[in-house]
Amino acid sequence: MSDPNAAAATPRAPWYFRKRFSLFGAVYGIAIFFGYFFAGVAGLPLLPAFVTSGHPALFGALAIGLTAAGWLLRVWASSYLAGTVVWTQDVTGGDLRIAGPYRFTRNPLYLGNLLQAIGIGLSFPWTVVVLLAVLMLAYCLILIHVEELFLALEHGERYAQYRASVARLVPLPGKIAPDSGQRGSLREGLRSELMTAGFTVMVVALVALRWPR
Repeated sequence: MSDPNAAAATPRAPWYFRKRFSLFGAVYGIAIFFGYFFAGVAGLPLLPAFVTSGHPALFGALAIGLTAAGWLLRVWASSYLAGTVVWTQDVTGGDLRIAGPYRFTRNPLYLGNLLQAIGIGLSFPWTVVVLLAVLMLAYCLILIHVEELFLALEHGERYAQYRASVARLVPLPGKIAPDSGQRGSLREGLRSELMTAGFTVMVVALVALRWPR
């Protein structure tokens, strides 16, 4: 595993990767601001999507479920990585993980981000849902591209085989890699994702506060 201090001194990743945590926040801010703006200009309802869906109980549960599922997926994925890898600014080296969720998707952390974004979006107007899903997907694909270049350079043919056998983001039938035998640490996963747990709490609060009376 590479030294995070050395990585910070000689960054290999572009700025939009190293600043990704701030930019994730910017994605939410932009989607919410312009989502409300476009809805207002078009005369669309400014109520939450789960309310205007016509099935508030179903879509409210979906909002909470997607956000919670995204967090649980991130915990599962983070349990196979050190916290310094999950939250470091630069791309870091180390063993290629082919266990746990990495058998089904090469990027379970980013898939978790996308699920959370859609779940959170349902607590806002539909324009926010669409913008947030599109922007989050686009940004995650950009970050994945950066990581793939690094992994291909570091792991060569082994990564090429893994890349061919496992889906990039959304799991697909028949695209499952054999278990490498690597073991995860639930404690490490929970510690790494303590901050993202707040998203689920926030959505529960939003659904409760904005429930149609």
